[in-house]
Amino acid sequence: MKNVRALLLSLIVALVATFAQCRYVHSREQVLLYDSEPLKTLVATVDIPAKVRLDETMVQLVDVPRKWQQPKALTSMDAVIGQISSVPIFAGEQVVATKLVTVEDAGLAFYVPKGYRALAIAVDVYNAVGGHIRPGNHVDILGSFDFGSGEKSDLRTVTLQQDVWVLSVVDDIGAITAREVVPLPDPENPESYEPPPGPSDLLQSQATITIAVTPADAQRLSMAQEIGRLGVVLRSLWESETKVELTPATVQTVLGMPEQVRTRSRPAYRLIEGGL
Repeated sequence: MKNVRALLLSLIVALVATFAQCRYVHSREQVLLYDSEPLKTLVATVDIPAKVRLDETMVQLVDVPRKWQQPKALTSMDAVIGQISSVPIFAGEQVVATKLVTVEDAGLAFYVPKGYRALAIAVDVYNAVGGHIRPGNHVDILGSFDFGSGEKSDLRTVTLQQDVWVLSVVDDIGAITAREVVPLPDPENPESYEPPPGPSDLLQSQATITIAVTPADAQRLSMAQEIGRLGVVLRSLWESETKVELTPATVQTVLGMPEQVRTRSRPAYRLIEGGL
């Protein structure tokens, strides 16, 4: 009888041990299968220096075991195309998000074409198309200068540059900035909602438009700002790289009078008052 009990106890212990061992082996198998699962991962195919814009020829998707995939590793072409390397990335290295920056994060210098310079022009809502100029637009630069002397004025307006690329307007380089983000209206307090700023709100009396010009044109326009008043006119999106032959506009041609006249400066603002 004792032998039967001992045998039964031994069988129970053996079954429990076998069950525990099977559970352990199964759990380890699941862990190993999970860690070894192949995941699509972007890997550099060439050495990529810093400050280089990535394209599909520089990377490829390969299968990497989950355990060996680096944190923040990118897994699709769309996530890397157009990004800029902030540090060197070597061939065979996984491409991780911490080594890339977006075009917006790279700053204005990224947008300046090679061989050009970024030049800021002082504007306001009056001489900048009411504030409707946007980054990426093309404009013509006008300059008004007084060639008169003494009590007589000889004001002339000339077109200094045509088809100039606008890089930024104030601090807007084409991406949403913190200044433009507004909260959603509160259903319980709808009067607290502030609408996003309009074009004229973004260009006040001391705003700037930054344009891309050659170094020689940058010198000329910088001098023109010192001796006269500059303005910009917006070009159509459907008019590409066309230049128009223009003659300077003078007071005489505008008014149809041969005499020189004395000009009056336009006030920076206009005050309108009303009453009962």
